[in-house]
Amino acid sequence: MKVKITAVIIGVFFFFSSGLNAQDMYERSIGVRGGFLSGVTYKQFLQFAGAIEGIVGYNFQNGRITTVTGLYEHHLFINYNTNIYGGGGLTLGANKDIFRVHAEAIVGIEYLMERFPMSITVDYKPAYNIFDNEFYFDEFALSVRYVF
Repeated sequence: MKVKITAVIIGVFFFFSSGLNAQDMYERSIGVRGGFLSGVTYKQFLQFAGAIEGIVGYNFQNGRITTVTGLYEHHLFINYNTNIYGGGGLTLGANKDIFRVHAEAIVGIEYLMERFPMSITVDYKPAYNIFDNEFYFDEFALSVRYVF
């Protein structure tokens, strides 16, 4: 009996939500980021084209450093589902021996799924280490976020 009720509720939900698009309410999203820097990513739109993104991650390659990143991004919408963006921000990173501060740029492309509230992002994030006065150019990543 409980299985039938659950099936009916799920069916009704999909019936009424089939006319809605995931992007209709896209103000913020949260998900995972995979690459040299892996972790959790959160994006909040401030206005139509501007957004802030926060990343808490762990860098498996460069000294096994835990990082916190804050970025501002400006989005250019190609169509309803696809946009490109660019921006910049700061990253603080540390482990037991090292403390780093990076000035970072970001450029990427984001695809919003049509009927499921999810976005997939591929980005490139080069960094300039302020204390060591050197550039890092190895931050390609894939992010998958739930949109709400």
